[in-house]
Amino acid sequence: MVLRYGEFFLNATVAVALGVGGVILLGAVVYQFLHGLGHGSYVARVLALLSGLLLVFIFTELIGTLRVVIATRQVKAEPFLIVGIVAAIRRVLVIGAEAENLLGKPQFRDVMLEIGVLTATVLVLGITVFVLRTARMEEPETKHGPTERA
Repeated sequence: MVLRYGEFFLNATVAVALGVGGVILLGAVVYQFLHGLGHGSYVARVLALLSGLLLVFIFTELIGTLRVVIATRQVKAEPFLIVGIVAAIRRVLVIGAEAENLLGKPQFRDVMLEIGVLTATVLVLGITVFVLRTARMEEPETKHGPTERA
């Protein structure tokens, strides 16, 4: 009983911390975007905004995952896979923006390799989510109504 309350308290505390951090991060991202509009490349500002918003989305997904864990006391793999997909896409966007400056330099090959690995990661995680959802839809109903027999 004490462990159950301790687990609930820790999960709730982490969810609140992620929520506070997400709100602060959202404010900082929007502030940096608006504050830097007149300075530097507009495309770079939009990519930085998108990267920051994707990070806020990752926080939101983690909070949703914790909410499900608290409610059902079960850890599901799918939300973590989605967080992995979003994190990889976010990294591809950041690297893609940096790759423009590396064109013709020796580091360009390394950046392209990293983009390739991240793209493969997104594909594998996406296929895994698809397989999990397909398997869940094909599971037979295990609940029986009052007039049905097992």
